[in-house]
This record gives sequence, C-alpha cells and structure tokens, in this order.
Amino acid sequence: MLAVSRYYLALLGHSQRYLPALLAYLALCVILYSDPTSPPLPLYGVSGGALMVVACWLTIALLDIEDPVQVLVTLSNAGGRRMTIGGALLTVSGCSAVLTLVTLGWSAVKPWQLHWGALGVGLLTHLACALLGIAIGLPCSRLLVSRIGWTVLSAVLVLGVVLLGKWVPLAHPLLQALMNGAAYGGPLALAVVTSVVAVLVSATVVGRLAARRS
Repeated sequence: MLAVSRYYLALLGHSQRYLPALLAYLALCVILYSDPTSPPLPLYGVSGGALMVVACWLTIALLDIEDPVQVLVTLSNAGGRRMTIGGALLTVSGCSAVLTLVTLGWSAVKPWQLHWGALGVGLLTHLACALLGIAIGLPCSRLLVSRIGWTVLSAVLVLGVVLLGKWVPLAHPLLQALMNGAAYGGPLALAVVTSVVAVLVSATVVGRLAARRS
C-alpha cells in the first residue's frame, strides 16, 4: 500500500491538480490568521471546514487522473481495488496532515496565549474534517461517477449538506460550536468517531461497487 501511495503522490504532484485547492486554502489561512488578536478556536472551525473541501478535491483529482487503461494497469500492479483505494486514502490523508500541521504551526507563532489544549482541538478538528472530505470524495470520483459534471454537482451538494446541515451530526455541530464559542467536547468526540466510521464505510462500499462495475 505504501508503494501505491508513493505512486499516487508522484502522479498527483506531476499533474498539478492539487494547486487550485492548495492555493485557495493557503489564501484563506492568510486571511484568517493574519489578525493576532483573534481567538484561535473559531478560526480552527473555519479552516477545518475548508480542509474538508480540500481533502474532497484532492481525492477526486487523484482518482480521476488516470484514464481507464491506466487504471487497469495500476490495479494489476497494485494487487486489486482494495490496495488502490487504500493507497489513495493514505496519500490524501498524508497531504491533509501536512496542511493541518502547517495551519496549526501558523496559528502557534502568533502572539496569542495559546495552550496545548487549543492546539489539540485544532488538530482533531482538522483531521476529522479531512477524513470526512475523503469519505465524500471517494463515491463522487470516477470510481462511481463517470462524468465530471455529475462529479462536481454531487460533491458540492454533499459537502453543502455536511457543512451546513444542522440535522447532520457530522462536522456541523463541531464547527458551529467552535465558531460560536459554545461547549465543543461532545461535538468533537462525535466528529472524530463519525469521520473514522464514514471513511471506512465509504472506502468499503465504493471498493465493492467499483469492482462490480469493472
């Protein structure tokens, strides 16, 4: 799986499809963390939601790079659909972890009274949002959706529901609590658990459906 992940990372880097999402995310962070007087937790809520969109973008971009013939070659060399999906998941998770560390490091160098507890909340928030973004991106990619128009539409709709739907107990309760200064312990635990479950279920279901289609 590590070999597949390295291959996908090289493929993504060579394609430069990561650039729009990366530049947009960094621009957002520049705006968010430029004011040294702003409290960090509400900002973590905003950048965490943005990272979910970035992780979804990277997942779709990565899985849509190869044409059908290249996909068959990769499947043959990797040893099956499970390995390729796992490699893609590992690649996007690694990229999201790097962006998370950059975001937290950026916030930590500001002259705030920032404690390790706040950094821990930021770390868990961003990683949970990244996993949810991957879980959304997998079924919206070429593995199940062949046309780019439907891919974009489905990804935007699902991201909108997850980020803005008050009735969806995934990321919205946590992001809302952080941005409003409310108690975030319960929503944080819920987001971490549901994000792990969501990415595992998404990878399993997408792998089985993609195998049936091929």
